[in-house]
Amino acid sequence: MGKLKERLENISLRKGLLLVSVISLSIVCVLSVATILTASNIRQKIMDTRPIIITGYTIENSSEKEEAFHVNPEGYGYGELTGRNQIYYWITTIFMIFLPILYIVIGSVLVAKVYYRLKLQIPIKALKNGMDHIANQDLDFQILYTSEDELGKLCSTFEQMRNEVYQSNRKMWEMLQERKALTASVSHDLRTPITVIKGYLDYIEKSLSKGSLTEDTLKITVQNMTQATERLERYVECVKDIQKIEDIEMKHEKIDWKEFITHIAKDFTVLAEQHGKQLRIRDLSNTKQIVSDGEMLSKVLENIFDNALRFASKIIDIVVTEEENRILFSVQDDGEGFTEEELKTATTLFYSSKVNGGNYGIGLSICKILCDKLGGSLHLSNNAGSGARVTIEIKK
Repeated sequence: MGKLKERLENISLRKGLLLVSVISLSIVCVLSVATILTASNIRQKIMDTRPIIITGYTIENSSEKEEAFHVNPEGYGYGELTGRNQIYYWITTIFMIFLPILYIVIGSVLVAKVYYRLKLQIPIKALKNGMDHIANQDLDFQILYTSEDELGKLCSTFEQMRNEVYQSNRKMWEMLQERKALTASVSHDLRTPITVIKGYLDYIEKSLSKGSLTEDTLKITVQNMTQATERLERYVECVKDIQKIEDIEMKHEKIDWKEFITHIAKDFTVLAEQHGKQLRIRDLSNTKQIVSDGEMLSKVLENIFDNALRFASKIIDIVVTEEENRILFSVQDDGEGFTEEELKTATTLFYSSKVNGGNYGIGLSICKILCDKLGGSLHLSNNAGSGARVTIEIKK
C-alpha cells in the first residue's frame, strides 16, 4: 500500500487520475457483478415457490392389477406469487438495479476524495501557505513538496523563485547595511583630518595674535595641514571608487579558463620579478570554460595579488582547484600572516592597522564586493606554517 501511494504521488496528474479511476471502476464492476448474480439467484428461488398448475393429463394402467394406474400430465404452468413472496421478488429486483448505480456514485466520490488527498491537497495547501506568507511580505519559509508530477514541479519552481527573491532581498539588505556602515565610517574618519586642520588653523590664528608665529613653525604647520588634506582626499577617492564598483553591472561571458590562467600567470610573474619575489602557480582544475565577468574577476585577482606582493617575504603561491560547480582561487604568501583582528575585520571598509602601514583596507573591501557580484565569496586564513591565504570562490 505504501509503494502504491508513493507511486501515485510521483506520477503525472493525468496518469494518477487514470490509475485511481481504473482501480475504482474494477472494484465497482466486481461488486456489481456479485450483486447481480446474488440477486438473480434469490429471485430464482423466490420464483421456485410458485404453485405448479397441471392443465391436462391422461391415466394409464401401470400393471395387470386394476388398482394400479399411472397419471401422465399433458401440460402444466406456474401460478402467481403469493403476496409476501411477490414483495420479496420486487425488492430483490430493485436492489439488483439500483445497487450497481449506487456503487458507481460511491466509487466516483471515493475517486475524487482519494485523488484530492493523494495528488492535490498537499501541494495546493503548500502553495496557498506560500502565497499567504508572500502577501504578508514574509519570505522566510520553505515549500518542501518534492513530487515529480506537475504540481510538484510547480512547487519546486515556486520555491526556487521564493529563494531567489529572498536572496536578492537579503543582498539588498546587506548592501543597505554596508551603505549605512560606509556613511558612519566616512563620517567618523573624516572628522579626524577635519579636526586636525581646524586645530592647526586655530593654532595659526592664536600665534598671529600673539606675534609668536615664526617662519619655521608656519612651514611645519602647513606641512601637517597638507598631510591631513591629502588624507581627506584619499578618503573621498576611496568612497568614489566603492560607489563606482557597486554600480558596475556584471557581464555574463564565456571565458576560456586555461587561456585566462595563462594570461594571469604571465602578468603576475612580471610583477613578482619586479618586486623581487618568486611566484609559483598550480592549476589543479579540469575546467575548460566558465561563464563569468572576466574583467571583474581579473580586478579581484589583481587586488589580492597586490596585497600578497606587499606582505610576502620571498614566495607567493597561487593554487587553482575546483569543487562541483565552483572554482577556488587561493593566493598564499610567506609573510607574517593575518592577526586575529585582521581575520575578522580586514575586509571591512577603511580598515587600517599598524601592520599594514595605515592602509584603509580598501583593496580587500573591493574584492569582497566584486566577489559578491560574481556570485562567490572571499575567505581569509593563515597557512599552517606561516603567511596569509586569501581564497575566493566563484561559480563556473
